[in-house]
Amino acid sequence: MHTRAVGLNVLALAVLMTQCACVTPASRVTPGSYGYSNAPVGIDSPSATCRNSLSACIALYGKEMASTTAVLKVVFDKAAKQSIEEELEKCADLARTEVLLRYPKQFKGPVPDAEECKQETKSQGRRVTWAMRLGIEMHEAARKCAEEGLGKVHPGGFSLEQRYRIIDLETGEKELVNAEEERALEESGNGGELKGTLKPDVVIHEGDPLDARAAYDFKFPCGENGNPPDWGRYPKGHPLAKYTQKTAYERYIAPWVARIIPWIGVLE
Repeated sequence: MHTRAVGLNVLALAVLMTQCACVTPASRVTPGSYGYSNAPVGIDSPSATCRNSLSACIALYGKEMASTTAVLKVVFDKAAKQSIEEELEKCADLARTEVLLRYPKQFKGPVPDAEECKQETKSQGRRVTWAMRLGIEMHEAARKCAEEGLGKVHPGGFSLEQRYRIIDLETGEKELVNAEEERALEESGNGGELKGTLKPDVVIHEGDPLDARAAYDFKFPCGENGNPPDWGRYPKGHPLAKYTQKTAYERYIAPWVARIIPWIGVLE
């Protein structure tokens, strides 16, 4: 009886810790961010259950002392995810600002308008639109920032621009494509072999990218039209044509997938 009472007391403490750790800053509250009950099962649902009902939490995890460890793990994961997303949000904001400041006189205003976004410019020896050029440069700046920031809050538990090859579309079996192989294929003119692969900007794991917990993509709008960039859809004839970029990530990489958008934050 004494052991049972101690277990429930520790479990109650874990629930209280969950309540404290799961608060989403008001300035960043968005549908789909951690703290909302519509997050995918396996990422937020257990902690949400424990926040809302102690009895339901006990029923979910069982009455053994070992169940307390499971709840505390949820608390830890929740706090880690919040720290990770805060770093990624900072990187998105910083990257957008940093890149736009490189071109103080290029556009009529501080950011290009819709027409200027479509205009062509020369970047790395090829002609691209300003929307493409700014997007590439912002992704590069965000990557550098994320490498430093995540190295502090989640060392050893993330991968940047990791490419995945889907071996079996039905079972979801996949393998990693390392940067050297990717570069060799592109330089040899065999980049077509990468068709059907997936490459999120950021993948969160506990040391094994094949067992990812979350995947994020930075999305940088060119102008300020008020509409956050959406997930892309694969073209007809593509191996993943029936998926959007988001649903493909969910199907083959991680249970939690989100966009990181400057000055908006985390969006599914």
